[in-house]
Amino acid sequence: MQITRRSLISSLVTGAATATISPAIFSMVGPNPNLIRLSANENPYGPSTKALNAAASASAKGAYYPGRITAELVEMIANRNKLNTNQVVISSGSNEALSAAVVGWGKQGEIVSPSLTYDLHLGYAQRIGTKVLRVPLDDTMSIDLDAMAAAVNKNVSMVYLCNPNNPTGKTIDGDVLRNFCRTVGQKVTILVDEAYNELTVDPNFTSMVDLVREGENVIVMRTFSKLYGMAGMRVGYAMGREDLIKKVRNHIMAWPNIVGLAAAHACYNENDFIKFSLGKINQGRAIVREVFEEQDLQPLPSETNFVFADIGRDVKIFEEKMRQENVLVHRAYNLYPNHLRVSMGKIKDLEIFAEVFKKVFRG
Repeated sequence: MQITRRSLISSLVTGAATATISPAIFSMVGPNPNLIRLSANENPYGPSTKALNAAASASAKGAYYPGRITAELVEMIANRNKLNTNQVVISSGSNEALSAAVVGWGKQGEIVSPSLTYDLHLGYAQRIGTKVLRVPLDDTMSIDLDAMAAAVNKNVSMVYLCNPNNPTGKTIDGDVLRNFCRTVGQKVTILVDEAYNELTVDPNFTSMVDLVREGENVIVMRTFSKLYGMAGMRVGYAMGREDLIKKVRNHIMAWPNIVGLAAAHACYNENDFIKFSLGKINQGRAIVREVFEEQDLQPLPSETNFVFADIGRDVKIFEEKMRQENVLVHRAYNLYPNHLRVSMGKIKDLEIFAEVFKKVFRG
């Protein structure tokens, strides 16, 4: 049976065929239907139909803990990446595993991070007293690996970076990053957040999973939120050497819900949807880049589902003006108050964004 998102919500109340969910409750799920949300790096083309069907079926067993599906998903991930199952751990979104890693290593020392990057999890480390050393980006707004390496001292236990980086969208060359990981990894553990790796032109080259296979001191994080469009279902995973993954696992405080696990299991190898998803993301990114360039703005190169550009004005004010037109873009960044990040949405929404952006920018 093929289902829509609306019928999925109704089907989640299983075991009672006559049960229904009111439109009011449905309207509370996800973004406000009256707003175009281009602020959260979501993929509105997911979850796939297979994922939705699996989620609906799994919800019938929502009274129970997940069972063996967790182990089966771990095995699927391990097989694709040529690892053993003890080198993979599933988490409630990649942020759960990221938080577990920085807390685990943060007990032992300081953490080095780029000054502008995804860093929600670093806040958890700081709350337990861990010092985070934030290294400025270089003049091209790339992660400065030389400066990151220089920041490592006897007090540091971990280096964290996101590749491609969020919010800049810039990707570190795979071989350059491998050399960094092999060298600096002799001193400290390297944590690489690859949330957007699967969106890049050559994800195998960009990924550090090959270093995991080689037994290097590297942990790689992934998520089902971006490519698979499952941000609300909260499924992520970490890959690393067995001793490193054991330490991450020991600090994970929750496991994914049964619905998210079923959806992830159903779509992980769904190549048709993956191709479709990538096509829509690439199409959307081209629209956003063109909008910026038409205003003589120079967005940074991106292989992700968002674009980052200096718009030459206070983004805090600009964002509010866009909001008044029912279009949500990301808030300003403290270190870069004139830089705007725009996420991909559905093509029809991006076409509306294009007109609103021009109106606000020229107004």
